Amino acid sequence: MIYAELTGGLGNQMFLYAFARALALRTGEEVTLLDREDWKSGSPAHTHCALSALRIAPEVHIKADAAFAKHHLPVQNALKVLMIRREQKGGMMSQNWQPFEAKMAPLLNALGLHFVTDGYVPCRRKKGLHLPPDLLAWGYFQSEAYFADHKDIIRAELRPVNAPDPDRAAAIGAAECPVCLHLRRGDYQNPENAALQVCTPAYYARCCALVREQWPEATLFVFSDDILWAQDHLDTAGLPAVYLTPGSAAGDLALMQLCRHFIISNSTYSWWAQYLGDAPDKQVYAPDRWYANGKESALYLPGWTLVSAAGQ
Repeated sequence: MIYAELTGGLGNQMFLYAFARALALRTGEEVTLLDREDWKSGSPAHTHCALSALRIAPEVHIKADAAFAKHHLPVQNALKVLMIRREQKGGMMSQNWQPFEAKMAPLLNALGLHFVTDGYVPCRRKKGLHLPPDLLAWGYFQSEAYFADHKDIIRAELRPVNAPDPDRAAAIGAAECPVCLHLRRGDYQNPENAALQVCTPAYYARCCALVREQWPEATLFVFSDDILWAQDHLDTAGLPAVYLTPGSAAGDLALMQLCRHFIISNSTYSWWAQYLGDAPDKQVYAPDRWYANGKESALYLPGWTLVSAAGQ
């Protein structure tokens, strides 16, 4: 059995699902997602399971039990706690932990844990060689490399169950060149999240200027967790913009992926919006750095247009 503890919001949960589901498809194992439901604040910032709004495979189970890993996977859970404490002591957001996690992975995998917070660290778990029989996955798994070999299945299963709002979907469909612009603020503005404070108003202004240069007929559809701030501060380079008041996470995701092109923030939520977009000529504009402190990210995909995130 592959057990995976949910952390973060919808975007991060989608990456965890994609990792566990693709691994299960390779090994023939079952997957149970552990919905902790006990994170109140700080990191990880998980509040509830949001995956039920997506078309996840029926054979993937979700268990709401905050103490499951502690009671049923004691060795794996203890190792997870030790890894978390080690990285928190060194500054979890201030360092690139991928080399350390890659070095530790063979030992941890042999003991039934796959722990990843940075980059791509492959999981060494082969069919028929399950020692121990249960694997606990904890982390963020933010790279297409974890599921690229099953990306068509993943893309199908991570689409919203419900159809998008018909009026808003019709407005996007009627636009000659609809461009999704996702502006993430929210908890990114907290002092402890300074490493995530990347996408400046100047970054979005540069992206809009590039869109206007290439597609002067474009209409921006702006999604944000602070839509009033976006209305007051977004320079659209003269392009018409439709500011959409926030709906549900899955509902807005369904709308975002209807767009033809994408201006994304350093957010896994907007990453998935562009990844699920089906336009054959899709162009993605992304910040040239994912972290303000220079940490590397494995989220960048070939063909993206990287735009300076500098403030001026």
